[in-house]
Amino acid sequence: MGSRKRSAKDNRRGAELTQSFRKGLASGLRVGAYKAVSDRDVRLRPPAAEVRSGLRPRECDAVSDRAGKMRSPTAVKNSPPLWNLRETLRAPSVVNLSRIALLLILSLPLNSQSLDSLRHLLRENNPQLQALNYEYRAASTLGRQESQLMDLEVGGGISPMPVETRLGPQIARIGVTQMLPWPGTLAAMADLADARAQPLLEEAAARQLDLTYELEVAYYRIVEAEARIATLQTSLTLFASLREIALSRVENSRGSSVDVYRSEMETNAAAREIRSLEAEQALAWTRIEELVNQELPRVLVVPEARPFPTLPGADLYDNHPLVRIYALQEEISRRALAVNDLDARPDFGVGLEYAVMGKRTDADPEGNGQDMIMPNVMVRFPLSKGKYAAKREEEELRVRVIGAQRTVVVNELRSALEAARIAAADAADRLAFLDEQIELTEAALSIARTEYANSRRPFDELLRLQNDLVDYQLQAIATRTTRFNQIATADRYLPRQ
Repeated sequence: MGSRKRSAKDNRRGAELTQSFRKGLASGLRVGAYKAVSDRDVRLRPPAAEVRSGLRPRECDAVSDRAGKMRSPTAVKNSPPLWNLRETLRAPSVVNLSRIALLLILSLPLNSQSLDSLRHLLRENNPQLQALNYEYRAASTLGRQESQLMDLEVGGGISPMPVETRLGPQIARIGVTQMLPWPGTLAAMADLADARAQPLLEEAAARQLDLTYELEVAYYRIVEAEARIATLQTSLTLFASLREIALSRVENSRGSSVDVYRSEMETNAAAREIRSLEAEQALAWTRIEELVNQELPRVLVVPEARPFPTLPGADLYDNHPLVRIYALQEEISRRALAVNDLDARPDFGVGLEYAVMGKRTDADPEGNGQDMIMPNVMVRFPLSKGKYAAKREEEELRVRVIGAQRTVVVNELRSALEAARIAAADAADRLAFLDEQIELTEAALSIARTEYANSRRPFDELLRLQNDLVDYQLQAIATRTTRFNQIATADRYLPRQ
Protein backbone atom coordinates (compact mmCIF):
# COMPACT_ATOMS: atom_id res chain seq x y z
CA MET A 1 0.00 0.00 0.00
CA GLY A 2 2.81 2.38 0.95
CA SER A 3 4.65 1.50 -2.27
CA ARG A 4 1.59 2.40 -4.39
CA LYS A 5 1.27 5.73 -2.59
CA ARG A 6 4.94 6.56 -3.20
CA SER A 7 4.55 5.60 -6.87
CA ALA A 8 1.51 7.82 -7.27
CA LYS A 9 3.34 10.64 -5.55
CA ASP A 10 6.33 10.18 -7.86
CA ASN A 11 4.01 10.27 -10.88
CA ARG A 12 2.46 13.52 -9.71
CA ARG A 13 5.87 15.07 -9.11
CA GLY A 14 7.12 13.92 -12.50
CA ALA A 15 4.09 15.47 -14.21
CA GLU A 16 4.57 18.71 -12.31
CA LEU A 17 8.26 18.77 -13.24
CA THR A 18 7.54 18.28 -16.95
CA GLN A 19 4.92 21.03 -16.89
CA SER A 20 7.33 23.35 -15.09
CA PHE A 21 10.04 22.84 -17.67
CA ARG A 22 7.65 23.27 -20.55
CA LYS A 23 6.69 26.58 -18.98
CA GLY A 24 10.30 27.62 -19.54
CA LEU A 25 12.62 27.36 -16.58
CA ALA A 26 15.75 28.84 -18.14
CA SER A 27 19.24 29.49 -16.98
CA GLY A 28 19.50 33.12 -15.89
CA LEU A 29 21.65 35.33 -17.98
CA ARG A 30 21.42 39.05 -18.67
CA VAL A 31 23.19 41.57 -20.84
CA GLY A 32 24.60 43.41 -17.87
CA ALA A 33 26.71 46.39 -17.01
CA TYR A 34 29.45 45.62 -19.45
CA LYS A 35 27.13 45.21 -22.48
CA ALA A 36 28.68 41.97 -23.63
CA VAL A 37 27.56 38.40 -23.86
CA SER A 38 28.84 34.89 -23.39
CA ASP A 39 28.67 32.56 -26.28
CA ARG A 40 28.40 29.19 -24.92
CA ASP A 41 27.39 28.25 -21.55
CA VAL A 42 26.09 28.52 -18.03
CA ARG A 43 27.50 26.51 -15.14
CA LEU A 44 24.61 25.40 -13.01
CA ARG A 45 24.35 25.01 -9.28
CA PRO A 46 22.84 22.16 -7.22
CA PRO A 47 19.09 21.78 -7.80
CA ALA A 48 17.85 23.49 -4.64
CA ALA A 49 20.07 26.53 -5.21
CA GLU A 50 19.03 26.62 -8.84
CA VAL A 51 15.37 26.86 -7.97
CA ARG A 52 16.08 29.66 -5.53
CA SER A 53 17.74 31.79 -8.20
CA GLY A 54 15.30 30.96 -10.98
CA LEU A 55 17.84 28.90 -12.96
CA ARG A 56 17.39 25.31 -14.08
CA PRO A 57 19.79 22.52 -13.02
CA ARG A 58 22.13 20.72 -15.43
CA GLU A 59 19.84 17.67 -15.76
CA CYS A 60 17.11 19.99 -16.92
CA ASP A 61 18.77 21.87 -19.77
CA ALA A 62 15.51 21.73 -21.65
CA VAL A 63 14.18 24.13 -24.16
CA SER A 64 11.99 27.13 -23.80
CA ASP A 65 9.31 27.87 -26.33
CA ARG A 66 7.87 30.94 -24.73
CA ALA A 67 9.63 33.68 -26.74
CA GLY A 68 7.45 35.45 -29.23
CA LYS A 69 4.19 34.12 -27.71
CA MET A 70 2.43 36.68 -25.52
CA ARG A 71 0.71 35.06 -22.52
CA SER A 72 -2.30 36.34 -20.70
CA PRO A 73 -2.13 37.32 -17.02
CA THR A 74 -4.43 34.39 -16.26
CA ALA A 75 -1.98 31.95 -17.75
CA VAL A 76 0.82 33.55 -15.76
CA LYS A 77 -1.07 33.25 -12.51
CA ASN A 78 -1.87 29.59 -13.15
CA SER A 79 1.78 28.61 -13.63
CA PRO A 80 2.84 25.69 -11.40
CA PRO A 81 4.77 26.63 -8.24
CA LEU A 82 8.50 26.14 -8.36
CA TRP A 83 8.66 24.48 -4.97
CA ASN A 84 7.00 21.43 -6.58
CA LEU A 85 10.10 21.21 -8.74
CA ARG A 86 12.33 21.66 -5.73
CA GLU A 87 10.65 18.85 -3.81
CA THR A 88 10.79 16.56 -6.85
CA LEU A 89 14.50 17.15 -7.31
CA ARG A 90 15.15 16.54 -3.63
CA ALA A 91 13.39 13.16 -3.75
CA PRO A 92 16.06 10.45 -3.30
CA SER A 93 14.26 7.75 -5.29
CA VAL A 94 16.29 6.33 -8.18
CA VAL A 95 13.05 5.42 -9.97
CA ASN A 96 11.88 9.00 -9.58
CA LEU A 97 15.10 10.42 -11.06
CA SER A 98 14.94 7.99 -13.99
CA ARG A 99 11.35 8.98 -14.67
CA ILE A 100 12.34 12.67 -14.57
CA ALA A 101 15.17 12.14 -17.07
CA LEU A 102 12.87 10.24 -19.43
CA LEU A 103 10.19 12.94 -19.27
CA LEU A 104 12.74 15.66 -19.99
CA ILE A 105 14.12 13.80 -23.00
CA LEU A 106 10.63 13.21 -24.41
CA SER A 107 9.64 16.84 -23.86
CA LEU A 108 12.71 18.27 -25.67
CA PRO A 109 11.62 19.85 -28.99
CA LEU A 110 13.40 18.55 -32.07
CA ASN A 111 13.51 21.93 -33.80
CA SER A 112 15.17 23.86 -30.96
CA GLN A 113 17.88 26.36 -31.81
CA SER A 114 21.23 25.91 -30.10
CA LEU A 115 23.80 28.68 -30.10
CA ASP A 116 26.20 26.61 -32.21
CA SER A 117 23.54 25.99 -34.87
CA LEU A 118 22.74 29.70 -34.99
CA ARG A 119 26.42 30.54 -35.43
CA HIS A 120 26.57 28.13 -38.35
CA LEU A 121 23.50 29.69 -39.94
CA LEU A 122 25.03 33.13 -39.53
CA ARG A 123 28.26 32.10 -41.26
CA GLU A 124 26.33 30.54 -44.13
CA ASN A 125 23.45 32.99 -44.64
CA ASN A 126 24.37 36.44 -43.36
CA PRO A 127 24.19 38.94 -46.28
CA GLN A 128 27.03 41.10 -44.93
CA LEU A 129 29.43 38.17 -44.87
CA GLN A 130 28.27 37.07 -48.31
CA ALA A 131 28.88 40.58 -49.67
CA LEU A 132 32.43 40.62 -48.25
CA ASN A 133 33.08 37.19 -49.76
CA TYR A 134 31.96 38.35 -53.20
CA GLU A 135 34.02 41.51 -52.82
CA TYR A 136 37.11 39.43 -52.09
CA ARG A 137 36.47 37.17 -55.07
CA ALA A 138 36.09 40.22 -57.29
CA ALA A 139 39.31 41.76 -55.97
CA SER A 140 41.14 38.47 -56.52
CA THR A 141 40.62 38.78 -60.28
CA LEU A 142 42.61 42.03 -60.45
CA GLY A 143 45.91 40.15 -60.28
CA ARG A 144 45.14 38.33 -63.52
CA GLN A 145 44.23 41.63 -65.12
CA GLU A 146 47.44 43.36 -64.09
CA SER A 147 49.65 40.52 -65.34
CA GLN A 148 48.64 41.08 -68.98
CA LEU A 149 50.66 43.06 -71.52
CA MET A 150 49.52 46.50 -72.55
CA ASP A 151 47.17 46.77 -75.51
CA LEU A 152 48.55 46.39 -79.00
CA GLU A 153 48.67 49.69 -80.92
CA VAL A 154 47.65 49.60 -84.58
CA GLY A 155 47.75 52.66 -86.84
CA GLY A 156 47.64 53.49 -90.54
CA GLY A 157 46.96 56.16 -93.12
CA ILE A 158 46.30 56.96 -96.78
CA SER A 159 48.16 59.73 -98.61
CA PRO A 160 45.93 61.95 -100.83
CA MET A 161 49.13 63.42 -102.19
CA PRO A 162 51.56 60.48 -102.13
CA VAL A 163 55.17 61.07 -101.30
CA GLU A 164 57.42 60.12 -104.21
CA THR A 165 60.22 57.67 -103.46
CA ARG A 166 62.77 55.93 -105.63
CA LEU A 167 60.45 52.94 -106.05
CA GLY A 168 57.31 54.96 -106.53
CA PRO A 169 54.72 56.98 -104.63
CA GLN A 170 53.75 55.87 -101.07
CA ILE A 171 50.00 55.34 -101.29
CA ALA A 172 49.18 54.00 -97.79
CA ARG A 173 50.84 52.55 -94.71
CA ILE A 174 49.87 50.54 -91.62
CA GLY A 175 51.85 50.05 -88.41
CA VAL A 176 51.66 47.80 -85.32
CA THR A 177 53.39 48.60 -81.99
CA GLN A 178 53.58 46.63 -78.69
CA MET A 179 54.96 48.27 -75.55
CA LEU A 180 56.91 46.03 -73.15
CA PRO A 181 57.51 47.03 -69.51
CA TRP A 182 60.76 46.36 -67.69
CA PRO A 183 61.15 42.62 -66.97
CA GLY A 184 59.36 41.65 -63.74
CA THR A 185 57.02 44.65 -63.73
CA LEU A 186 53.89 42.72 -64.70
CA ALA A 187 54.49 40.03 -62.07
CA ALA A 188 55.08 42.71 -59.42
CA MET A 189 51.85 44.48 -60.36
CA ALA A 190 49.93 41.20 -60.16
CA ASP A 191 51.40 40.49 -56.73
CA LEU A 192 50.40 43.98 -55.59
CA ALA A 193 46.81 43.45 -56.76
CA ASP A 194 46.63 40.08 -54.99
CA ALA A 195 48.05 41.62 -51.81
CA ARG A 196 45.38 44.34 -51.87
CA ALA A 197 42.68 41.65 -51.95
CA GLN A 198 43.93 39.77 -48.87
CA PRO A 199 42.78 42.31 -46.21
CA LEU A 200 39.21 41.70 -47.34
CA LEU A 201 39.45 38.18 -45.90
CA GLU A 202 40.54 39.54 -42.52
CA GLU A 203 37.86 42.20 -42.70
CA ALA A 204 35.30 39.44 -43.25
CA ALA A 205 36.72 37.47 -40.31
CA ALA A 206 36.56 40.51 -38.02
CA ARG A 207 33.03 41.29 -39.17
CA GLN A 208 32.01 37.69 -38.49
CA LEU A 209 33.26 38.05 -34.92
CA ASP A 210 31.19 41.23 -34.52
CA LEU A 211 28.07 39.64 -35.95
CA THR A 212 28.54 36.53 -33.81
CA TYR A 213 28.82 38.80 -30.79
CA GLU A 214 25.55 40.51 -31.75
CA LEU A 215 23.94 37.10 -32.19
CA GLU A 216 25.04 36.05 -28.71
CA VAL A 217 23.75 39.33 -27.24
CA ALA A 218 20.30 38.64 -28.65
CA TYR A 219 20.44 34.93 -27.73
CA TYR A 220 21.33 35.56 -24.10
CA ARG A 221 18.80 38.35 -23.92
CA ILE A 222 16.19 35.67 -24.60
CA VAL A 223 17.69 33.27 -22.05
CA GLU A 224 17.92 36.02 -19.46
CA ALA A 225 14.31 37.05 -20.03
CA GLU A 226 13.31 33.39 -19.69
CA ALA A 227 15.05 33.11 -16.34
CA ARG A 228 13.50 36.35 -15.10
CA ILE A 229 10.06 35.12 -16.17
CA ALA A 230 10.61 31.91 -14.20
CA THR A 231 11.60 33.91 -11.12
CA LEU A 232 8.61 36.23 -11.48
CA GLN A 233 6.29 33.27 -11.90
CA THR A 234 7.60 31.95 -8.61
CA SER A 235 6.91 35.34 -7.04
CA LEU A 236 3.35 35.23 -8.44
CA THR A 237 2.75 31.97 -6.64
CA LEU A 238 4.25 33.33 -3.42
CA PHE A 239 2.22 36.53 -3.64
CA ALA A 240 -0.88 34.44 -4.18
CA SER A 241 -0.11 32.49 -1.02
CA LEU A 242 0.39 35.76 0.88
CA ARG A 243 -2.98 36.92 -0.40
CA GLU A 244 -4.62 33.73 0.85
CA ILE A 245 -3.03 34.18 4.26
CA ALA A 246 -4.14 37.84 4.34
CA LEU A 247 -7.70 36.83 3.36
CA SER A 248 -7.76 34.21 6.08
CA ARG A 249 -6.68 36.81 8.64
CA VAL A 250 -9.35 39.24 7.40
CA GLU A 251 -12.03 36.54 7.66
CA ASN A 252 -10.89 35.84 11.20
CA SER A 253 -10.94 39.59 12.00
CA ARG A 254 -7.23 39.52 12.74
CA GLY A 255 -5.96 41.49 9.71
CA SER A 256 -6.68 44.36 7.38
CA SER A 257 -8.05 44.13 3.84
CA VAL A 258 -5.26 46.53 2.84
CA ASP A 259 -2.88 43.57 3.04
CA VAL A 260 -5.02 41.75 0.46
CA TYR A 261 -4.96 44.72 -1.90
CA ARG A 262 -1.21 45.13 -1.54
CA SER A 263 -0.71 41.47 -2.41
CA GLU A 264 -2.90 41.94 -5.47
CA MET A 265 -0.90 45.03 -6.49
CA GLU A 266 2.36 43.11 -6.29
CA THR A 267 0.82 40.30 -8.34
CA ASN A 268 -0.31 42.70 -11.07
CA ALA A 269 3.10 44.35 -11.22
CA ALA A 270 4.85 40.99 -11.61
CA ALA A 271 2.41 39.88 -14.30
CA ARG A 272 2.99 43.11 -16.22
CA GLU A 273 6.76 42.65 -16.00
CA ILE A 274 6.38 39.12 -17.41
CA ARG A 275 4.50 40.45 -20.43
CA SER A 276 7.19 43.06 -20.95
CA LEU A 277 9.87 40.38 -20.86
CA GLU A 278 7.96 38.33 -23.43
CA ALA A 279 7.91 41.34 -25.75
CA GLU A 280 11.66 41.72 -25.22
CA GLN A 281 12.12 38.07 -26.18
CA ALA A 282 10.13 38.62 -29.39
CA LEU A 283 12.36 41.57 -30.33
CA ALA A 284 15.49 39.54 -29.68
CA TRP A 285 14.22 36.70 -31.87
CA THR A 286 13.56 39.23 -34.64
CA ARG A 287 17.18 40.39 -34.43
CA ILE A 288 18.45 36.81 -34.57
CA GLU A 289 16.34 36.06 -37.63
CA GLU A 290 17.74 39.19 -39.27
CA LEU A 291 21.30 38.05 -38.59
CA VAL A 292 20.81 34.52 -39.93
CA ASN A 293 18.61 35.78 -42.78
CA GLN A 294 15.78 33.29 -42.27
CA GLU A 295 12.78 32.61 -40.07
CA LEU A 296 13.36 30.26 -37.14
CA PRO A 297 11.30 28.16 -34.73
CA ARG A 298 11.38 30.33 -31.64
CA VAL A 299 12.68 27.60 -29.37
CA LEU A 300 16.15 27.65 -27.85
CA VAL A 301 18.46 25.34 -25.93
CA VAL A 302 20.11 26.64 -22.77
CA PRO A 303 23.88 26.15 -23.23
CA GLU A 304 26.28 24.88 -20.63
CA ALA A 305 28.93 26.88 -18.83
CA ARG A 306 32.67 27.06 -19.35
CA PRO A 307 35.43 28.89 -17.50
CA PHE A 308 36.92 32.20 -18.54
CA PRO A 309 39.62 31.52 -21.15
CA THR A 310 43.31 31.99 -20.49
CA LEU A 311 44.68 35.27 -21.79
CA PRO A 312 47.47 34.99 -24.39
CA GLY A 313 50.95 36.48 -24.41
CA ALA A 314 51.71 39.72 -26.23
CA ASP A 315 53.26 37.94 -29.22
CA LEU A 316 50.09 35.89 -29.88
CA TYR A 317 47.88 38.88 -30.66
CA ASP A 318 49.23 38.82 -34.22
CA ASN A 319 46.72 36.01 -34.91
CA HIS A 320 43.66 38.22 -34.41
CA PRO A 321 42.00 39.42 -37.65
CA LEU A 322 42.10 43.05 -36.52
CA VAL A 323 45.88 42.78 -36.17
CA ARG A 324 46.49 40.62 -39.22
CA ILE A 325 44.96 43.36 -41.35
CA TYR A 326 47.85 45.68 -40.46
CA ALA A 327 50.42 43.03 -41.34
CA LEU A 328 48.79 42.65 -44.74
CA GLN A 329 48.74 46.42 -45.23
CA GLU A 330 52.47 46.52 -44.53
CA GLU A 331 52.92 43.84 -47.19
CA ILE A 332 50.90 45.97 -49.61
CA SER A 333 53.23 48.92 -49.01
CA ARG A 334 56.31 46.76 -49.57
CA ARG A 335 54.92 45.46 -52.85
CA ALA A 336 53.97 48.99 -53.89
CA LEU A 337 57.60 50.01 -53.32
CA ALA A 338 58.74 47.15 -55.57
CA VAL A 339 56.37 48.27 -58.33
CA ASN A 340 57.51 51.86 -57.88
CA ASP A 341 61.15 50.86 -58.37
CA LEU A 342 60.29 48.96 -61.55
CA ASP A 343 58.22 51.87 -62.88
CA ALA A 344 61.36 54.01 -62.67
CA ARG A 345 63.02 51.73 -65.24
CA PRO A 346 62.72 52.27 -69.02
CA ASP A 347 59.91 50.75 -71.09
CA PHE A 348 60.45 49.19 -74.49
CA GLY A 349 58.38 49.03 -77.63
CA VAL A 350 58.62 46.89 -80.77
CA GLY A 351 56.67 47.42 -83.95
CA LEU A 352 56.32 46.82 -87.65
CA GLU A 353 55.21 49.15 -90.46
CA TYR A 354 53.96 48.12 -93.90
CA ALA A 355 53.82 50.68 -96.76
CA VAL A 356 51.86 50.24 -99.99
CA MET A 357 53.82 51.70 -102.91
CA GLY A 358 52.67 52.74 -106.41
CA LYS A 359 54.73 52.28 -109.63
CA ARG A 360 56.69 55.03 -111.21
CA THR A 361 55.65 56.03 -114.73
CA ASP A 362 58.64 58.15 -115.62
CA ALA A 363 61.18 55.40 -115.02
CA ASP A 364 61.44 51.68 -114.39
CA PRO A 365 64.00 51.12 -111.58
CA GLU A 366 64.60 47.67 -110.13
CA GLY A 367 61.82 46.88 -107.66
CA ASN A 368 59.54 49.51 -109.13
CA GLY A 369 56.26 49.67 -107.09
CA GLN A 370 57.46 47.12 -104.51
CA ASP A 371 55.78 47.46 -101.09
CA MET A 372 57.95 48.29 -98.06
CA ILE A 373 58.23 46.56 -94.66
CA MET A 374 60.07 48.33 -91.82
CA PRO A 375 60.52 46.96 -88.25
CA ASN A 376 61.16 49.47 -85.46
CA VAL A 377 62.17 49.50 -81.79
CA MET A 378 61.38 52.18 -79.19
CA VAL A 379 62.65 52.95 -75.70
CA ARG A 380 60.81 55.22 -73.23
CA PHE A 381 62.91 56.75 -70.48
CA PRO A 382 61.33 58.24 -67.31
CA LEU A 383 63.21 61.52 -67.15
CA SER A 384 61.47 62.87 -64.02
CA LYS A 385 62.67 60.83 -61.05
CA GLY A 386 61.09 63.09 -58.44
CA LYS A 387 57.69 61.41 -58.42
CA TYR A 388 59.25 57.98 -57.88
CA ALA A 389 61.29 59.27 -54.95
CA ALA A 390 58.18 60.88 -53.46
CA LYS A 391 56.25 57.64 -53.87
CA ARG A 392 58.96 55.70 -52.04
CA GLU A 393 58.93 58.21 -49.19
CA GLU A 394 55.12 57.97 -49.02
CA GLU A 395 55.13 54.17 -48.71
CA GLU A 396 57.90 54.17 -46.11
CA LEU A 397 55.94 56.64 -43.97
CA ARG A 398 52.79 54.58 -44.50
CA VAL A 399 54.57 51.51 -43.10
CA ARG A 400 55.39 53.49 -39.95
CA VAL A 401 51.77 54.64 -39.63
CA ILE A 402 50.56 51.06 -39.97
CA GLY A 403 53.00 49.90 -37.29
CA ALA A 404 51.75 52.55 -34.86
CA GLN A 405 48.11 51.68 -35.58
CA ARG A 406 48.83 48.01 -35.02
CA THR A 407 50.32 48.80 -31.59
CA VAL A 408 47.19 50.76 -30.68
CA VAL A 409 44.91 47.85 -31.64
CA VAL A 410 47.00 45.30 -29.73
CA ASN A 411 46.90 47.49 -26.62
CA GLU A 412 43.13 47.88 -26.95
CA LEU A 413 42.66 44.12 -27.29
CA ARG A 414 44.84 43.43 -24.28
CA SER A 415 43.05 46.09 -22.21
CA ALA A 416 39.59 44.81 -23.18
CA LEU A 417 40.49 41.22 -22.32
CA GLU A 418 42.00 42.19 -18.97
CA ALA A 419 38.92 44.26 -18.11
CA ALA A 420 36.71 41.30 -19.03
CA ARG A 421 38.75 38.98 -16.83
CA ILE A 422 38.47 41.32 -13.84
CA ALA A 423 34.73 41.81 -14.37
CA ALA A 424 34.15 38.05 -14.68
CA ALA A 425 36.04 37.39 -11.44
CA ASP A 426 34.07 40.10 -9.63
CA ALA A 427 30.80 38.67 -10.96
CA ALA A 428 31.70 35.20 -9.70
CA ASP A 429 32.39 36.61 -6.23
CA ARG A 430 29.16 38.59 -6.25
CA LEU A 431 27.21 35.51 -7.35
CA ALA A 432 28.48 33.58 -4.35
CA PHE A 433 27.40 36.47 -2.12
CA LEU A 434 23.92 36.55 -3.66
CA ASP A 435 23.51 32.80 -3.28
CA GLU A 436 24.17 33.15 0.43
CA GLN A 437 21.76 36.09 0.68
CA ILE A 438 19.05 34.10 -1.07
CA GLU A 439 19.43 31.21 1.39
CA LEU A 440 19.26 33.57 4.40
CA THR A 441 16.27 35.45 2.98
CA GLU A 442 14.40 32.22 2.31
CA ALA A 443 14.98 31.10 5.85
CA ALA A 444 13.84 34.44 7.25
CA LEU A 445 10.79 34.47 4.95
CA SER A 446 9.73 31.03 6.08
CA ILE A 447 9.81 32.13 9.72
CA ALA A 448 8.09 35.44 8.95
CA ARG A 449 5.28 33.68 7.06
CA THR A 450 4.55 31.47 10.05
CA GLU A 451 4.68 34.39 12.48
CA TYR A 452 2.39 36.50 10.27
CA ALA A 453 -0.15 33.68 10.13
CA ASN A 454 -0.07 33.64 13.93
CA SER A 455 -0.40 37.47 14.17
CA ARG A 456 3.14 37.87 15.47
CA ARG A 457 4.67 39.64 12.44
CA PRO A 458 3.40 42.71 10.52
CA PHE A 459 2.49 42.29 6.85
CA ASP A 460 4.90 45.04 5.76
CA GLU A 461 7.89 43.09 7.00
CA LEU A 462 6.69 39.90 5.34
CA LEU A 463 6.16 41.72 2.04
CA ARG A 464 9.58 43.37 2.29
CA LEU A 465 11.26 39.99 2.79
CA GLN A 466 9.36 38.59 -0.19
CA ASN A 467 10.45 41.48 -2.41
CA ASP A 468 14.03 41.16 -1.15
CA LEU A 469 14.05 37.49 -2.14
CA VAL A 470 12.83 38.24 -5.67
CA ASP A 471 15.31 41.11 -5.96
CA TYR A 472 18.22 38.89 -4.91
CA GLN A 473 17.15 36.23 -7.41
CA LEU A 474 16.99 38.77 -10.23
CA GLN A 475 20.36 40.18 -9.21
CA ALA A 476 21.80 36.68 -9.34
CA ILE A 477 20.50 36.27 -12.89
CA ALA A 478 21.99 39.63 -13.91
CA THR A 479 25.30 38.82 -12.23
CA ARG A 480 25.53 35.43 -13.90
CA THR A 481 24.83 37.13 -17.21
CA THR A 482 27.53 39.70 -16.52
CA ARG A 483 30.07 36.96 -16.05
CA PHE A 484 29.16 35.26 -19.28
CA ASN A 485 29.08 38.60 -21.04
CA GLN A 486 32.78 38.86 -20.30
CA ILE A 487 33.40 35.39 -21.73
CA ALA A 488 31.70 36.57 -24.93
CA THR A 489 33.98 39.61 -24.96
CA ALA A 490 36.97 37.29 -24.65
CA ASP A 491 35.71 35.17 -27.54
CA ARG A 492 35.41 38.32 -29.62
CA TYR A 493 38.92 39.63 -28.95
CA LEU A 494 41.04 36.55 -28.31
CA PRO A 495 43.55 35.69 -31.09
CA ARG A 496 42.37 32.95 -33.40
CA GLN A 497 43.37 31.35 -36.67
